Amino acid sequence: MLISLKEMLKNAYTNKYAVGAFNCLSLENVIGAIKAAEELRSPIIIQLAEVQFPCAPIELMAPLYLNAAKAATVPVAVHLDHGESMETCIHAMRLGFGSVMYDGASLPFAENVRITREVVRIAKAFGVDVEAELGKVGNADNNENKKDPDIYTGVQESLLFIQRTGIDALAIAIGNKHGHYIATPQLNIARLTEIHEACEMPLVLHGGTGTSEEDFKACIHNGICKINVATAIQLGVTNHLRQYLQSNANPDYIEMKEEVVKATKEVVAYHIKLFESEGRF
Repeated sequence: MLISLKEMLKNAYTNKYAVGAFNCLSLENVIGAIKAAEELRSPIIIQLAEVQFPCAPIELMAPLYLNAAKAATVPVAVHLDHGESMETCIHAMRLGFGSVMYDGASLPFAENVRITREVVRIAKAFGVDVEAELGKVGNADNNENKKDPDIYTGVQESLLFIQRTGIDALAIAIGNKHGHYIATPQLNIARLTEIHEACEMPLVLHGGTGTSEEDFKACIHNGICKINVATAIQLGVTNHLRQYLQSNANPDYIEMKEEVVKATKEVVAYHIKLFESEGRF
């Protein structure tokens, strides 16, 4: 069943668990993700980032996401991840996405507020929820200094940002990074706790792949209600297919598609259990 991000995260916030938001780039990813959610009776978010449009065009993925969500026996939210412009966010709204993320984190604070507020204004007219980002979520393949205080989202700026924009969820930077980690990141759980206590809003963790189970649990119990998972699915599918090809002298295309579904389902099921959303529906 298709439900709103706001409703889904409200339940997660109240009951202290996180919903996995899985970047699905194919039919097989969508089928595998929803199969895992249905078997584990968990709400789930399926999403697509703007940077992924070249390999998964949003115009083709939107009806796939929406039809799969409506047919599912568990709550499913359909979300635009990392919309890089207001125009992209509006395009996703018109295609039926129930929520969008405008990513203005690289902009000066005032500019991020201005554009995010306008995205929220337009989104509310569509009946669409909005996630935004504040702080510097880096990339795992660079050498940013994780001790630099500037990489962390500030407590007071979070409060001001929420008040001035009217967003429904806030993605924060607490030492997390996008991509494939070489070493386990060290998250600033103390900063997360401060933001959670001050803002009283569903918070979002990007760059989940590679985070320790201990840090995941600490995040979930201190206000993180949505956790993005993208790289882990790609790695899981790639490794699974590699093993399939190594053990099959005459690989079959249909079987390979089924293996992608299976690999996606395994990755998603693992994260559903880790995020404590199993059995929530």
